[in-house]
Amino acid sequence: MRHSFHVPRSLGGIFAAILTFTHLHAQTTNVVVRVMTANLNGNTQSYQPFAFRIFQGLKPDIVAIQEFNYSNNTPSDFRAMVDSAFGTNFDYFRENFLGSGDIPNGVISRYPIVTSGSWPDAVQSQPNRGYAWAQIRPPGTNDLYVVSVHLLTSSASDRAAEASNLKALMQANLPPNAWIVLAGDFNTDTRTEAAMATFGSFLSDNPIPADAESGGNSNTSINRNHPHDYVLPSFSFTNLMSASVFPSHSFSNGLVFDSRVYTPLSDVAPVQFGDSSNAQHMAVLKDFDILWVATNGSTSAPAITLQPQSQIIAPGSNVTFTASATGDAPLRYQWSFNGNAISGASHTSYSITNAQFADAGNYAVFVTNDSGSVTSSVAMLIVGIAPTISSQPQSQNTNVGSTVTFNVEANGTPAPNFQWRLNGNPIGGATNSSYTRTNVQPADTGDYAVLVTNVAGSIVSSNAMLSVNSGTPTIIAQWNFNSVSADTNVATGITTPSIGSGTAALIGGATATFATGSTGDPASSGSDNSAWNTTSYPAATAKNKTAGVQFNVSTAGKENIVVSWDERVSNTGSKYGRLQYTTNGTTFFDFPTATISATTFDSKTNNLSAFVGVNNNPKFAFRILAEFESSAANTSNSNYVGAAGTYGSSGTVRFDMVTVIGATVSATNPPPAAATLSALTLSGGQFQFTVNGSAGSNYIVQVSTDLGLSNWLSLQTNSSPFSFVETNSGLYPERFYRALAVP
Repeated sequence: MRHSFHVPRSLGGIFAAILTFTHLHAQTTNVVVRVMTANLNGNTQSYQPFAFRIFQGLKPDIVAIQEFNYSNNTPSDFRAMVDSAFGTNFDYFRENFLGSGDIPNGVISRYPIVTSGSWPDAVQSQPNRGYAWAQIRPPGTNDLYVVSVHLLTSSASDRAAEASNLKALMQANLPPNAWIVLAGDFNTDTRTEAAMATFGSFLSDNPIPADAESGGNSNTSINRNHPHDYVLPSFSFTNLMSASVFPSHSFSNGLVFDSRVYTPLSDVAPVQFGDSSNAQHMAVLKDFDILWVATNGSTSAPAITLQPQSQIIAPGSNVTFTASATGDAPLRYQWSFNGNAISGASHTSYSITNAQFADAGNYAVFVTNDSGSVTSSVAMLIVGIAPTISSQPQSQNTNVGSTVTFNVEANGTPAPNFQWRLNGNPIGGATNSSYTRTNVQPADTGDYAVLVTNVAGSIVSSNAMLSVNSGTPTIIAQWNFNSVSADTNVATGITTPSIGSGTAALIGGATATFATGSTGDPASSGSDNSAWNTTSYPAATAKNKTAGVQFNVSTAGKENIVVSWDERVSNTGSKYGRLQYTTNGTTFFDFPTATISATTFDSKTNNLSAFVGVNNNPKFAFRILAEFESSAANTSNSNYVGAAGTYGSSGTVRFDMVTVIGATVSATNPPPAAATLSALTLSGGQFQFTVNGSAGSNYIVQVSTDLGLSNWLSLQTNSSPFSFVETNSGLYPERFYRALAVP
């Protein structure tokens, strides 16, 4: 309401004036301020994309950051880091340590940093960081003082001394009863350390955040077994603490964030499953509800009240980003994509129809009025395809002491992550598309599977059963290609076995001489170490898997057969090879995976123990052949390729220490008989058949769509006899079934 007053001459005598004033109306609102501590570096001690994703997903307003290094540690590097991980409207302070090995502390804030500085850590003998502090002006009437720390790992007594030193600095330099948050990596082994008791006299550790809404794990170390990281408000500020709210959860005590634990990750996009496993510590956050008294009639620059949210969508989907702001009208909005203004995107929301991979990136909105401007936090759009598995891991049967490898082939966008499991439990460090277990023992028996994830979804592979035979393997036959009597001449080797019996032959037009052998040969310390050096392979585009060497070895009385050999090729020799085996002496089958050759000797092993037909078989034989890249590596390149250059038919493949091992068939435990399948019965869209074999022996039912030996998928393992039922036969194309005995 506006009023006018006349000023009489008697009050001034020489002038008259009209005074106007406006009734000022107070309006209250609440602003939630999220404070987080973050030592999210990996072992590089320089911030990486996995940490950026955690910042973007958790959307803190203020961060006490440790080991604040990025790229080349220039001001432009830090500005780029903050812009990318937080937003262009965020302010930051970093301690001014520039020496190699320095790991400064810092503070990053959505709200203005009024003043800042660093107090020295007098306890460190060679300081590489101090205590970073910043005076921050959030909405409202009170400033907030944030102190970012990184205490020593050396001992609890050192940390106690640091705590005493730091408490004195805070009490001497910060206003009495001020709003204060002390946050950082304290490196404490327990919450009862003397350091925590020192801080506890004026800072609050309660309530204690955890990784679940009720209970959960409150430890913050990478292994989740120590309470290293804290957000400690002063007693004057702790009563403003409020729940930390996410789309699917509300954490009344604050949150210890572990991407390996939190579900669903869509709450915190673009965080990926393994991001926290790459960081030294977990992020810890608490939220505070600040009362803001705004006065009509004062100028009010824009303030974001609803931030745009990161989203994950499939290609072809529609997506909308929304923001809202307060401030003097009129408010003007301008959306940007990867920092570039989007033409016509000038409303509180921005929509994309039929989004494609090219639309993935960072979206933000710039809000202006006549009093100022503000930029929203970055909302990341991920256009992704959930993982699918194209090749499942295969069951294996092997001997004690051997090495086994499980493989999976999966597709997805972004590229998927992998976590192998044994009997449902994650295997530490097993995060690749293949998993190798060495020196296997009976305790390694079980079901192996892999969880495949990306930000768009996840899938678990079928189980691959590992069976470990306890029988002691022995050498059935071995070729070292050395002369029977040492003659100090590597060119005069022989092709009769050095152990056991069998024959070796060249096939497919290959020819051979003898040359220096592998260091894996015990004779390598002398001058009579020979290898079989084969050449005269087919032209580059002719006769795939036809030329190479063949070995005939009776496995009578033996089971769990394993073939190994040492191999090297010349630069122009075939990069890929394939072991084939036969159970009848004439028909050969591919071993499921090809080998990749090197130009120096390396060892190859093909475990045939899963193929029961090679056990106890006088007609067993195997070949090692050159192979096209297309069939060996699943590419479109249908020809031979060179190991380290252009392929040539005169390229050589050298073999040494060709060895066949197996365990003696126990007289009380003869190998099981081959399985027989009963006639199919079909009823109501499902069919079944009965698997018959040696009573009590285990058999695996497998399925394939093309009869290729590398494409059989294991469905069920049981002891004979048992029935197998397929309940959804109408959903499948033509499929083939077989049952194999488990030795």
